[in-house]
Amino acid sequence: MSSTDVSTNLEIRPSSKDGLELSNLALAGPGGAGEPDATAHPKHFSSIFQEALFITLVGLSQLFSVGGLGLAAFNIFQIGHTLHETRNGQLSWFLSAYSLCGGVFVLVTGRLGDHFGHKNVFIAGWLWMAVWSLATGFADSVPFFDFARAMMGIGSGALVPNAFALLGRSFEPFSVKKNIGFAFLGFCSPAGYIVGGLVSAGFGQNVTWRWSFWFWAIGCLVLGVYSFLVIPYSVGSPIPGLSIKQFDYIGTFTGIAGLTLFSFSWNQAPVVGWENAYVYVLLIIGILFLVAFVFSQSRVAAPVLPNSLWKRKGFTPIVLAMCFGWMSFGIFLYYTTIFIFTVRHKTPIVTLAEMTPLVIGGLFATASVGIFIMRVPAHFIFGVSMFSFFVGCLLMSFANYSDNYWAFIFPACLLVVGGPDLSFASSNIIISNAVLPEEQGVAGSFISTVVLFSVAQGLGFAAVVEGHVNKGGRDIILGYRGAYWLGIGFAAVAFFIVALFVRDDRLDGTKGAKDAKEINGSNEPVDGTHA
Repeated sequence: MSSTDVSTNLEIRPSSKDGLELSNLALAGPGGAGEPDATAHPKHFSSIFQEALFITLVGLSQLFSVGGLGLAAFNIFQIGHTLHETRNGQLSWFLSAYSLCGGVFVLVTGRLGDHFGHKNVFIAGWLWMAVWSLATGFADSVPFFDFARAMMGIGSGALVPNAFALLGRSFEPFSVKKNIGFAFLGFCSPAGYIVGGLVSAGFGQNVTWRWSFWFWAIGCLVLGVYSFLVIPYSVGSPIPGLSIKQFDYIGTFTGIAGLTLFSFSWNQAPVVGWENAYVYVLLIIGILFLVAFVFSQSRVAAPVLPNSLWKRKGFTPIVLAMCFGWMSFGIFLYYTTIFIFTVRHKTPIVTLAEMTPLVIGGLFATASVGIFIMRVPAHFIFGVSMFSFFVGCLLMSFANYSDNYWAFIFPACLLVVGGPDLSFASSNIIISNAVLPEEQGVAGSFISTVVLFSVAQGLGFAAVVEGHVNKGGRDIILGYRGAYWLGIGFAAVAFFIVALFVRDDRLDGTKGAKDAKEINGSNEPVDGTHA
């Protein structure tokens, strides 16, 4: 999904901001922008087989990262029953805690990878997730379960940026192997939710939900060892010339504290109510931390998020559109899962089966990026992605009018997945042409932070709306529809932001194709398939 800011200085890029960033035209949605590419690419792998193992490993990191959401979602009511919790506002924390911590730590762990080596931080992410997944399975109270889930999220935040940095440093720009790697990553993103759900539903329905987390821990531990054996040191080594003294400690602290407190207050309000003073006190403190974060970024040598990014044409609208769009998608995932559980009264396995169109649609969406991204301006694709979010929530808001699965749920799951895949690919293309080369990595990492944080924040907003319209829990369908209507509103705002303020100038006249040939150093067509 992202990469680190310093490492992108190694990438071959045109000096013009409107030049075509071919390295970002990989078939994968997530993380296409700002991936580090060394100016000279020695052969890192001893065989094609080792390359295949490496690409598989990087893809599995994305699958496990997103799968952590499905791991809790498909057993959410069993977990709640075991821990004596039935309030929907509290149940949504089982997903929000994971996504929140994953989002706020993405920028930090990417920077740590620059300093200490992407391979080392990547392995640490696997081990950290293994430890806290194991601990989650032993949880005997809601607070400890939420805390353990949050700690699992930190592991996810360590995997995501370093996985993309590793892949970006492994293969030559514009190569077939790099495109294959990013295509596989793009597929693993939507598939991860279903795979996590498969593990969750399988163990939850036949043994106990606790074993799903223990099994996940075993898988993370095995993949941590696998990473140590497969990833070459030359790929995952620290970026030369960096000093830990350059690390932005102030920005890291204020940013993490601000985002965490802001999201916590909104997700906690549906559980305890706004009448509890600590909720809005934490909200105010979180906002103050965020103000301090913005203030600090113009006063440190190597800021986590340079204020100059906000001055780049198109960057702010893209961030806002991704925020609103992914809040809508988080609402769709959570409320569609519990709708099938509570309204259709399906078992976890059947619920999983009814949501498998997410994988099918994701496969087609990923393939469509490679077909259209060189022929269609990226803001059109970006707009389609926001419309996909809109259509998914809109269809589900009417799902209670028909018991037929094929009427609303199937098309909703099939179409909504165009949102995440297409939004990653198109936004990365546009951002790569909007910001300076040295800003590519931090911009990509920030988009990843926005995505994961928005999922958590959207659930908090939706839980507030649901609690206010479900008549004290007596009309759960009305509560779910209220959440979907909020998701529809978020997606609509995102769509209009894209339509009014986002533009991709790559294909204006013949300039884009000309720049493409100059970068590629050849007169051959630029299709992202050159070795």
